[in-house]
Amino acid sequence: MPRFKNIVRGLCLAGVLLLFAGCGSGSGGGNPGPLQKSSPPTAQAAKSLGLPEFQAVMPGAGDIPPGWEKSSELRTEGPDDNILAGVQQGFAAPDLEGIVGLRAYSFRSTADAIRYYTDLKSKMTSVKLGPVELPDVDAAYTAAYCLTDDLCSASITFRLGSVAGVVNLNTKSRPAVDPRVLYSVTRMFVERIRQAQQGQIPSAKAA
Repeated sequence: MPRFKNIVRGLCLAGVLLLFAGCGSGSGGGNPGPLQKSSPPTAQAAKSLGLPEFQAVMPGAGDIPPGWEKSSELRTEGPDDNILAGVQQGFAAPDLEGIVGLRAYSFRSTADAIRYYTDLKSKMTSVKLGPVELPDVDAAYTAAYCLTDDLCSASITFRLGSVAGVVNLNTKSRPAVDPRVLYSVTRMFVERIRQAQQGQIPSAKAA
């Protein structure tokens, strides 16, 4: 599937600029500390998400933490051989002195989403990987590394049914950022995707 391979290759390359937050010892998979627990997942409707409705999973100005703002225009992809829709957007986070990137793909099948998720993880051989406590998703992991002495990155990659996505945070300093911020934004993004899968208008906000 050449289209699928291009997606994985493109996302791996995007990691250099917009993929992964926090760095240094223990920032990739450590316990983020007490967080507001997500509500238990409800039964997902078997609903495919096309581009018009998938665009709505991207949060707006009132859904992100105070002071954050868009750092790029919404980018969309699809439909294509393997995906129904793809969305990507960056947000400037002045309080973290960094850029937060959100990206997700709605695949034509759960098998395609699993393949994407698995292939992406297998290519991160030089990245610090770790577990992530997101019980309401099918699979998830963290990744963290430093590109240079003053540019570090961390991410949470997840799969929810036939949708797979990444939330990443790039910072211009070596000290790790409080991972609770990354978890909060990821949980918001996951919940918005779940709401869309259930035929609802996405309304979740970052805590």
